[in-house]
Amino acid sequence: MLTAGIIELVGGILIAVGLLTRIAAFIASGEMAVAYFMSHAPKGLWPIENGGELAVLYCFLFLFVAAYGPGAYSLDRAILTRGSERPEGALDGARG
Repeated sequence: MLTAGIIELVGGILIAVGLLTRIAAFIASGEMAVAYFMSHAPKGLWPIENGGELAVLYCFLFLFVAAYGPGAYSLDRAILTRGSERPEGALDGARG
């Protein structure tokens, strides 16, 4: 339970601000899958039977975020574009 709480707290903060988004979302997705299979699956086969709808939903949402990546206003994007800024007066395109 302590490990799950740490993953949810730290992973949620990282995903919310967009820092290390893909890694945090992938780990959170795995944590939700483990939570489903440990807590809900023994009670029944289908999520609607065993009360695991939200665990499955969050698992696939986090997996989507891991595949899609951070958005335009994330810290990951800001860090990546900061290093690729062009110097003042640089020409755009391939022509010199």
